[in-house]
Amino acid sequence: MMLTPARTALMLQNSWFGAIPSPRRAALLGAATVVTKTNGARVYATGDPPNGLWGVVEGRVRLLDYPVAGAEVLVQSLGRGAWFGELSTLDGGPRPQDAVAFGRTALLHVPHAAYQRLAEDLPALHHDLAVLACAHQRAALAFIGQRVVQALPARVAAALLGVAQDVGRAPLAIRQAELALMVGVSRQTLNRQLKAFEGGGLIRTRYARIEILDADALRRLTGAETV
Repeated sequence: MMLTPARTALMLQNSWFGAIPSPRRAALLGAATVVTKTNGARVYATGDPPNGLWGVVEGRVRLLDYPVAGAEVLVQSLGRGAWFGELSTLDGGPRPQDAVAFGRTALLHVPHAAYQRLAEDLPALHHDLAVLACAHQRAALAFIGQRVVQALPARVAAALLGVAQDVGRAPLAIRQAELALMVGVSRQTLNRQLKAFEGGGLIRTRYARIEILDADALRRLTGAETV
């Protein structure tokens, strides 16, 4: 699979990647290949050595943690345009989470050795990846805070809006089981809340799809200002 102009334009829509100066963006894209993964395939596993930087071109990738035996926690669900894998790429340490394809997924891959060679000539790439790591850390802290203090409607609204940032205004290609993992509730509990949102005209649900009809109302539920 080739990195077409359309796929390049998609990656540029990501706020982090789009903000990188064009010479460094071009260097990363020039070192990248497109890799496809089937549903459930691991991009990397917890404890693996670094295998480079990754970007989502099509499909989704779930970052999973296992705090105790038998418990699975969805740390992040990453859609088209998102980049990940920066932490181990920066410090050379083992992967802190599993990265697993959700559905058929196409990924950009900058191998670890290729990134290291690029960074020798373009050391500001380290700063770029540090900014990405900070963004992910802030998102993780916000996610933890939501789970601790927010009521269920606010948590579901925040999860829907977060997924919408990945795919724009199109219907969200996400199954209820995945969304339930993000929110930290059972699928049955999530389903009841989605039906309440649908009854209020905030969303429309389809098979493996959720369409946001009133984003401003969802933002109000989270306490965020609408614009």
